[in-house]
Amino acid sequence: MPQSEPAIPQIRDFRPFLVCNSDNYDETKAFYMDLGFRKLWDDGGSACEFATGFASQRFLVTLHHGLEPTRNAMLQFWVDDAEAWYDHLQSLQLEGRYPGVKIDAPSVAPWGWLITYVTDPSGILLHFAQPHSEENKAFFNNAEWIQKGD
Repeated sequence: MPQSEPAIPQIRDFRPFLVCNSDNYDETKAFYMDLGFRKLWDDGGSACEFATGFASQRFLVTLHHGLEPTRNAMLQFWVDDAEAWYDHLQSLQLEGRYPGVKIDAPSVAPWGWLITYVTDPSGILLHFAQPHSEENKAFFNNAEWIQKGD
């Protein structure tokens, strides 16, 4: 009898990040606005989010502090429990099975999310992130462009 797949913790949302450096951040934001994407929010300095016009799909344009300038893609999984994701990822023993994989214990980022960072074998950074600060929880729970879970 085949072994069943382990259940993964719930994912609430998924969105790609486009990583810029400080030399091209403003121009990159302007480029996407000129293309006709609607800006949903902008923190005024290091991140903004655009609607794609397709269902609830969105993407972020960001200056990601501490990220190597050669890395220009990240994937964020908005989750309800970043700690549960860390436990799940640790149970899979990925760091020992795949070269280059790194899994960091959850930590609170300066922008108020609790994030488990994972580097995949090709160097792409994954965020398993949940709103942590009360300000972020309120903002994202009240945003009209976010589909509400069950």
